[in-house]
Amino acid sequence: MSVRKLSQILLVVAVLCSSAAALHAQSISVFGMGTFSSLFDKGTYTVPAGQFSSSYNTGGGFTVGAESPLFLRIIDVEGSYSLVRNNLQLLDQAVSPSVESAYGVRNQRVSGDLVGHLPKYIFGFRPYLAGGVEFDRYSPLLPGTGFFSFFNGYSNVVLHNNDSVGFNYGGGVDLRLARRVSFRVDLRDHVTGSPTYGLPSSSTSGHAIFPIGGYAHDLEYSAGVVFRLGKK
Repeated sequence: MSVRKLSQILLVVAVLCSSAAALHAQSISVFGMGTFSSLFDKGTYTVPAGQFSSSYNTGGGFTVGAESPLFLRIIDVEGSYSLVRNNLQLLDQAVSPSVESAYGVRNQRVSGDLVGHLPKYIFGFRPYLAGGVEFDRYSPLLPGTGFFSFFNGYSNVVLHNNDSVGFNYGGGVDLRLARRVSFRVDLRDHVTGSPTYGLPSSSTSGHAIFPIGGYAHDLEYSAGVVFRLGKK
């Protein structure tokens, strides 16, 4: 799925949110936030070249989206698009001292969530809980083919985009700044399968492997501005 297709999906979600808002004669909210990402997906494994361990550095990005009433003033539907970057760190433990290599990884995400919150602001605050499903694409950050001369004890390795369907859950709070403007703080855990970038977990033909499995947890802290449009 390309960036263009991801944008098209987000546009469709936004249109559906707008339609729901019109049917309920309610407002629609749009938001933009800066995002701090901590991707937890550590592993230690052995390949023919020796023992390696993998992890990800913290990174940042942004999230944009729209939210529309679904049920009364308590349940909303939300659609969003996020772009964050985390570097994959591989530590070669077969040599002394250990050698660490870094590979840039970009994650694009489209998600659809349900948001449950108080019907009104209390002392200017409106907390909420949220959760839903998402589509993530982890992409190696190298122009063109994703070719690396050395990766995980192997030479001449090609990494591919890793697509994964997952889910997220969390919550946050809106702080009213003006009649139609709020400041939002959001915390979500995004759960997907561990990305392997097209490499198998085992091989008998000498090809590169990346024996990582299980789940990746991307704990994201976001903060930004919410604009409420349409009727109150």
